[in-house]
Amino acid sequence: MAPSFLDWWGGKMPKVNCAIYTRKSTEHGLDMEFNSLQNQEEACKAYILSQSFNGWEYYKTYSDGGISGGTMERPGLKTLLNDIRARNIQVVVVYKVDRLSRSIIDFHKMMQEFDKYGCNFVSITQSFDTSNSMGKLTLNMLLSFAQFEREVSAERVRDKIAASKAKGLWMGGTPPLGYDLKDKQLVPNAQEKTLVNLIFNKYLELGNIQATADWMNQQGYRSKCWQTASGDKRGGHLFRHGSIQRILGNPVYIGKMPHLAANKVYVGKQAVLVPCEIFEQVQSKIGNSKNGLREYRSYIRQKALLADKLFDDKGNPYKLTSTTKKGQKFQYYFIRNGIHIPVVQLDGFVLDTICRTDLSSLDLQTDSSQIGVNEAKTCLKRAVCIKTGTDCHLQLELDKNAFLDVCRKNPMQEPRQNDLLVPDIRKNTIALRATFYIDNVSSTRLQNGTANNILTVRQLNESLVRGLARAWQCKKIIGSGMTSREWEKASGMNKRTFARYLNLCYLSPRIVADILEYRNPRNMSLKELMNLAEGNVDFEKQENLWKTPRLCGAL
Repeated sequence: MAPSFLDWWGGKMPKVNCAIYTRKSTEHGLDMEFNSLQNQEEACKAYILSQSFNGWEYYKTYSDGGISGGTMERPGLKTLLNDIRARNIQVVVVYKVDRLSRSIIDFHKMMQEFDKYGCNFVSITQSFDTSNSMGKLTLNMLLSFAQFEREVSAERVRDKIAASKAKGLWMGGTPPLGYDLKDKQLVPNAQEKTLVNLIFNKYLELGNIQATADWMNQQGYRSKCWQTASGDKRGGHLFRHGSIQRILGNPVYIGKMPHLAANKVYVGKQAVLVPCEIFEQVQSKIGNSKNGLREYRSYIRQKALLADKLFDDKGNPYKLTSTTKKGQKFQYYFIRNGIHIPVVQLDGFVLDTICRTDLSSLDLQTDSSQIGVNEAKTCLKRAVCIKTGTDCHLQLELDKNAFLDVCRKNPMQEPRQNDLLVPDIRKNTIALRATFYIDNVSSTRLQNGTANNILTVRQLNESLVRGLARAWQCKKIIGSGMTSREWEKASGMNKRTFARYLNLCYLSPRIVADILEYRNPRNMSLKELMNLAEGNVDFEKQENLWKTPRLCGAL
């Protein structure tokens, strides 16, 4: 990179783009008028200016404040490496080597990247040249000391935490429910103390963690609320199986202070919130974590209508599985090489199918429309799901005697509607058949149906609702008396798009009500809704097209 004599003689000096990288491990002091990052940047800029006779020019500064040098997950560093790969930078200038990295392995990786794209590295307070072997040895020695310093600091922090835990002090993190934090000590919260004891007593009464969580949520209780040092509010969520289990198994409530890293439990300085006798009863009831998981699965199996009763056409059973999305747990019926069927939706569909059974052929003045989940469980013997393409044919087998006994408890008050399912009545079994479909072969989500014998999944179409809201916003803009340029700027849309949104204000009131009440047709898109509304003010025609959404896209 050094300029030749001919460059000097001809007055041609190659331009060398120099990037500055600054880093500070902690956020302390970054809000000062002149902080450490700025100090590093000023020193590096002065050094670049001193090398201007070599063609060095300042290009850009990359900073990472409050991030450790032991990790590569730094936004400023990633941006720097991307610009190096684009060959926009020829020299990287830092105040000290450890500003770039405190890990030998990570630094070697970066040096390989630098060499690959023709970029040099300079530390202004530590003179070395990476172009020769002696400079590389010096650099490795400096990095070894930097890594040693980081590891020693980490050991000191771990030792300090262990010593504080041994003294019964709380060392960081969210204080548990029932306590507030004051001078590294847990102080009882009067309101939350009552809530903690209620959780323990309710679990001993119900004997089930998930049932305890459901009961707490039904009563309007929520998890602990607290405020971080930055002023952000946290907590106040619904109780889950895991949160209740952590509360029930936390030894802090009996005056202990656990240290998980050392697998030790010390005597804490906090007040006891739960009597030791109750705590031991709860622990003996919960058992280990496997038993807790088994307990949760047993609870879900008890609630599921088709648990251990749903099979495919080959006799393979559907199993219960669950997943958590955005803090909310969802249960599914699952079979290998098959589909995930939501438990709540399929159970509701099966119950609706049973309630729509026509018993007129038996000449009984009974009504099946009032059958509940527990009653349906006693009647249902077996369910078979046969999947053909996107359609799923469901065959239900009910115990005839049990079903009629349940129906006799609900005498017929008035004639039923004509949408009843006609059952296949045999000697000891009543067979029912219904159909639902999924969006595609690999889909795990059930979509809306239109026929009486098709599973209807009522869900809010957010795109349609947002489209209606934007349409009324456009109408408000028109009524304000703005010019065309003003409303284009206010809405962020061109004339064509603005007009298409405005057409949505003239939809049939029934269509608008269907959208807001989750009754929109299957796979209806905002584009199709705009096509339906465009140039068509006849409400009856709109409603006919609304029932056949495939025609909307062809308009």
